[in-house]
Amino acid sequence: MIRFLNDETVAGYRYGKGAISRFDDVTEAILIAQGDAEDYPAVTKPVEVLSSSAVAASCALTATDEVLGSFTVHAGIIGVNSIIQIEPLWTFTDSANSKILKVKVDNVTVYSAARTTSVKEAPLIVLANRNSLVSQIQPLDNMYVTAGSSAPATYMINFANNVTIDITGQRASNGDTLKLEYYRVLHFVGD
Repeated sequence: MIRFLNDETVAGYRYGKGAISRFDDVTEAILIAQGDAEDYPAVTKPVEVLSSSAVAASCALTATDEVLGSFTVHAGIIGVNSIIQIEPLWTFTDSANSKILKVKVDNVTVYSAARTTSVKEAPLIVLANRNSLVSQIQPLDNMYVTAGSSAPATYMINFANNVTIDITGQRASNGDTLKLEYYRVLHFVGD
């Protein structure tokens, strides 16, 4: 993809200064070499899916944290200013019995909720590296916040090493269901 630096006609079509367009590699290279255009990447900072699943995983036990989704983020993938976004979706029985939902990153709990009389939980969990592979801040605490009354959570998870992310569930009663229906983990590449 290129951005025109001047008004140009290419293959009989007129492109104004600043126009963005995509041509074959040879045409783009010629326009750039002539000083008529500059390389213009479609995505300047990529977003990548680290892991995702929509295959439901159910709790089989009671009174035990069960890993319903798990994967490893390999060392070297996450940068010093990268952001990780975790999006789980649990469904469960509407009852007075407790259902405990957690997300752990390298065995550090970054999300935990106990639910009873509701039927789903779908938080947005964001961890941002703070110009370091071993220092993170969590800007959202279960919801978007204005005029917040508490400081954001901070962590010391070492992304210089392999890091396992576990999404867990625990139910108090065999009469209840608890499923991880879906999750997606995105990596926003930082500066």
